[in-house]
Amino acid sequence: MSNAQFYTKIFGLGVMLGGGVEFMLVKSNYYQMLAASEAKQRAKEQEQEQQDIERFKRIAQEQK
Repeated sequence: MSNAQFYTKIFGLGVMLGGGVEFMLVKSNYYQMLAASEAKQRAKEQEQEQQDIERFKRIAQEQK
């Protein structure tokens, strides 16, 4: 078996395994759960940032 044939088979095997993993991730709703988790984290960060802005405004008004 030549190197080209060997690497072609390895490449094909890699593509098949990668496709299988992606298929399982899609079917198990992994990407939707990940997106929901990231959305919750972003909302929490945004809420914290809003609280920090309000706190900064109060401090600035108290110093006037």
